[in-house]
Amino acid sequence: MSAYDQLSAGDQAAVTAAVAAVELADAPVPSDAFRALADPTLRRVATEVLADAGRQLLSVDGGWLSGYDDAVADRLADEGMGVLAPTDRAVLALVLLHTVAIPRARGRIEGARWTDAEPVDVEELAKSRALSKQAIRASVRRLRSLGVLRQGHRPPLAPGPQLDRLSPERSRRLWEDLMLLCQPDGMMAAAIRRRRAAEPAPPSAAVAPQDAGVHR
Repeated sequence: MSAYDQLSAGDQAAVTAAVAAVELADAPVPSDAFRALADPTLRRVATEVLADAGRQLLSVDGGWLSGYDDAVADRLADEGMGVLAPTDRAVLALVLLHTVAIPRARGRIEGARWTDAEPVDVEELAKSRALSKQAIRASVRRLRSLGVLRQGHRPPLAPGPQLDRLSPERSRRLWEDLMLLCQPDGMMAAAIRRRRAAEPAPPSAAVAPQDAGVHR
């Protein structure tokens, strides 16, 4: 019998409500919004319920969201689920560079979340000349539909809520990927490559962060 089955009907309902909230929310769910998030014992049960579905509870900016367990996300990515197409990955990389990496490096933003960002427009992205404006706009529509970019029908562009669902490990690797992209021959890039070469099983598809197929 699971820990959930041993709860009273009221506590089961509290856990179910909390799990549904962290699965569906676009922003971190405050602990005090649900009893099963505020109570450590019930939160452990909620964590177990999520784990049974291959998910994990993530602490995000003082609140809670859910995301796929890294091992499950790796398996889904290996099977081609939740992996962005090359053009969409390129557009996402450009957005993250302009909205997060560059502003953070220049001290203009201090938040640690991917959604702590300075918006950018299509014209700025197109200056790279790697992709046409038409290709960028088509990709933006797809990325917005996935929640990888912030919703809206017009620029400016910014990272969307799915980025908050990355596990700490996948978030770290995504940040490292941006560092490798910006300074491929730098000392930090060399250190990243050395450490990754020593890792037994690095996560797959680090640049496809749409939570490896979150079902909404």
